[in-house]
Amino acid sequence: MVYPASVQRITDARRGFWLASLSFLPLFVWWLGWFPAFLSPDSIDQLEQVESGDFTDGHPAIHTIAVWVVTRFWNHPGAVTFVQIIAVSLLLGLVARRLIELGVPPMAAVGAAWVVGLSPAVGPTAITIWKDIAFTVAFLWVFAELLMLVRLKDDYWTPTWNPLRLGMALALVWLVRHNGVITVLLVLAVVAVIFRRRMRGVGVTVVAMLATLAIVLGPLYWIFSVERGRPAPGEVLLPVVASSFVHEPGNFSDDDLALLSSIAPLEVWASRYACDSADALLFAPELDIEVIRADPGPFLGLGLRTIIRDPDTSLGFFFCRSSYLFAPTASPDAYLHRPPFAIAANDLGIKRAPVWEPAFDATLEVFRVSESDGWIWLTWRPALVIWAALLTYAALARRPTRWLLVPGALFGAHLLNVMATSLNHEFRLALPLYVTGLMSLPLLWFAFDPDRLDQSLGVSEVKRRSLLDDDIASIGERKRQADGVE
Repeated sequence: MVYPASVQRITDARRGFWLASLSFLPLFVWWLGWFPAFLSPDSIDQLEQVESGDFTDGHPAIHTIAVWVVTRFWNHPGAVTFVQIIAVSLLLGLVARRLIELGVPPMAAVGAAWVVGLSPAVGPTAITIWKDIAFTVAFLWVFAELLMLVRLKDDYWTPTWNPLRLGMALALVWLVRHNGVITVLLVLAVVAVIFRRRMRGVGVTVVAMLATLAIVLGPLYWIFSVERGRPAPGEVLLPVVASSFVHEPGNFSDDDLALLSSIAPLEVWASRYACDSADALLFAPELDIEVIRADPGPFLGLGLRTIIRDPDTSLGFFFCRSSYLFAPTASPDAYLHRPPFAIAANDLGIKRAPVWEPAFDATLEVFRVSESDGWIWLTWRPALVIWAALLTYAALARRPTRWLLVPGALFGAHLLNVMATSLNHEFRLALPLYVTGLMSLPLLWFAFDPDRLDQSLGVSEVKRRSLLDDDIASIGERKRQADGVE
């Protein structure tokens, strides 16, 4: 029996969700082989907070609290990474469903999810206890909501649950990374401009976001006695100031030099500076970061003056710092940070203990090949995926398909955010761009077949249900007529 298009698309979308969610399987193989997790010193620090019950907001406390909640059911790091791969795969399924509802062929949407799951970069990263995995889950949630917003347009704002859900997703992006606020505000600005005639619905989204933030940062953090200290806004400008000091030291006044000297000896600013990695400077024993945190105003002012005064040097620094996002290859002395092979030293008794040795053997070979100099440009560096996503959205920037630039705005906003705030060349910082970039590629289908998108846009859920009921009734009537003929 041939089903009408509306029935078929809804059926395909539901089936696509589950097939895409099965991208859990390759992630599960990594989990079995590298149990309980890849763990860096940051991971150990969060697990120690969970063990002690002393929560700080250096790593966003909401993520550490989530780790605490998961480990109440199974007090083991493996529980956290298991939940992570479930969450990632389910959100990949949700995005695939939204793509199919828009009109993307099911094979393309499901295939993109499986490419993510099979990626030799995503597998190890997804089983690392880092806030970046939770951030990527929240990012995919917002992306899925924006895809739905594109499909329904003005009708998206009519059921209150839709803008409420978008607000909660944006709040999670804000909470799970301290720089998430930049991405959230940029996306909200784009949505508010495009849907300025639906400001009541946009207002519901903003209220839902602010209410979620208030609940988490207020009562929840109070219950867990979270120590509120977090990096001062000016700290991210430390490498910028160091760059200007190294290349144009004559531009610093005596007061500027006195401020720098109060934070670290001037020779430290010069010797520890590297444009592609801020860790050497930020973790220098001689650097007293508390000088900035105690009174962030003076250094923040110096950093902003430096950018305005030395724009060429500052732009060169930002280009170097963000080059890993756009360059498939790198200079020999640049290093792309990835999940560490060995579990960081710890007093928690955590050691690697593969659940299934064949899984470890198979993934170990994948890990070795992907880390080799001949393959890292393809397997780990995010540049090719980012360029492919940017070219996809560029191809969609014409009248029949430009609505698809709404979810593209999320990708673009966070790309600008990472370019501005990355302290090192780290794959995990690009993870949400990498995953969402791959899930954006099926949208290129509409650049070649824009009519397929036109058939999906502007149909509300109420209309969709009505059409579905009519289609089902039509099928039933044809079946009864056929039975009568027989």
